[in-house]
Amino acid sequence: MKIFFRLFFILAIFFLGTPALADNFANGVAFFQNAQYQRALFEFQQGSQKEDPYCQYALGLMYAIGNYIERSDAKAFSWIKKAADQGLAPAQNYLGFMYAEGVGTEKNDVLAAQMYKKAADQRYPDAKYNLATLYLSGRGVEQNISEAIRLMRLVAARGLPEAQYALGVLYASGKGVKQSDERAMHWFHEAAKKGYPLAQNKIGVLLIEGRGAEKDDIKAANWFTYAAQQGYAPAQYNLGRLYETGTGVPESRIHATELYRLAAAQGNEQAKVKLRQLGESQSAGKKGTRKQNERSSVFR
Repeated sequence: MKIFFRLFFILAIFFLGTPALADNFANGVAFFQNAQYQRALFEFQQGSQKEDPYCQYALGLMYAIGNYIERSDAKAFSWIKKAADQGLAPAQNYLGFMYAEGVGTEKNDVLAAQMYKKAADQRYPDAKYNLATLYLSGRGVEQNISEAIRLMRLVAARGLPEAQYALGVLYASGKGVKQSDERAMHWFHEAAKKGYPLAQNKIGVLLIEGRGAEKDDIKAANWFTYAAQQGYAPAQYNLGRLYETGTGVPESRIHATELYRLAAAQGNEQAKVKLRQLGESQSAGKKGTRKQNERSSVFR
């Protein structure tokens, strides 16, 4: 199960448009956007002492990710819970994540589900997605595939790529819906257009197999490349296979090996096996990150 939550700066911009912002929070956001992080921290701390839930949530996030303050999951949990207790939906959603993953507190799927539901009842899309993943797996709630799909459809229609990808997976497998490669391809495309690497990789797989669309090795290679450039290990491996066999791209053992190393550096076992079969070491690859990929000759 994947727990999804927004990065801090996205949340800050989102809140900037909230009508009833306290001065400390608005000031903190402005300072943060201008890279004046210490002044932003001061404003959030001041606002938190005044029981402003937006500031409490922002301060909790800064503790959670170690933004110009010593990272502390316990303090992050404490401040985010204060904001969640005041009914702030994004804070409730993040608190659900902390309960689900045992971050700053003991792991508790039941409390995670409760927090997600509170935020989802306020129409917070991320929380609807997170709650749907719990209904799919039966974690913290009674398994309910129909409710999971209903929630997924709602947030997918709002453009959340994680939900769009999840719907694609459900249609591809036929879990809870009538199996349809065409519908799977549709939802993968919706997520892929937003740059979601898991969906880009899935489109490549379907095109290689001729499922949901006419088989097209060249287009498959393009989609694998998009995802591999973002450091997604399965796509790096899949693109490596294409270079090794000359499928959809010019055959190149050098490129194949380089891609296998990128994937293997992230723990991809299939890539490690391929390197052993080719008699190549993993030492040339360290991390398959976006930064390393920008230096890779495969993507030039």
